[in-house]
Amino acid sequence: MIIALARIRRLELVKTLYGSVLIPPAVKTECIDRGRAIGAQDVYEIEQRLQQGWITVVPLGKNSEREATQLMARARIGQGEAEAIMLAKERGVPVILDDAEARAVARSLDLDYMGTLMLPYQAFRREILSREELVEILTSLSRVLWVSPDVIAEILRRAEG
Repeated sequence: MIIALARIRRLELVKTLYGSVLIPPAVKTECIDRGRAIGAQDVYEIEQRLQQGWITVVPLGKNSEREATQLMARARIGQGEAEAIMLAKERGVPVILDDAEARAVARSLDLDYMGTLMLPYQAFRREILSREELVEILTSLSRVLWVSPDVIAEILRRAEG
């Protein structure tokens, strides 16, 4: 979610909707450390938000670290998804996940979750974005994430109602 929104220069949307974002250490590693190693342009955008303080790296408790490792062993999810799920469980907050397997794990744990595409839709529903901006963001996200055309069509159908 963070990488995709940073790539399309819409990371501020998360701040507008939620005020802040908590990320576990593995997500920071994926977004910044690995991004810097490959020269990804979005790294600066993410680092700037960390410095501003509305994206915060939050370490997991020891039990959650163990559970994250167990989740990776049981399900085909990466460390970033596993830690994000456990952080959401620890804090009692929703988690944003684009990986279908990770969403299934979150569902099995009765966690509130959504995909990245629901962020611009929520902003549209709250009248933060116009319909044109919603379409623009969905189109841009479809260039940096694999997105089913059916999902975009469904979001746009909901936006009509």
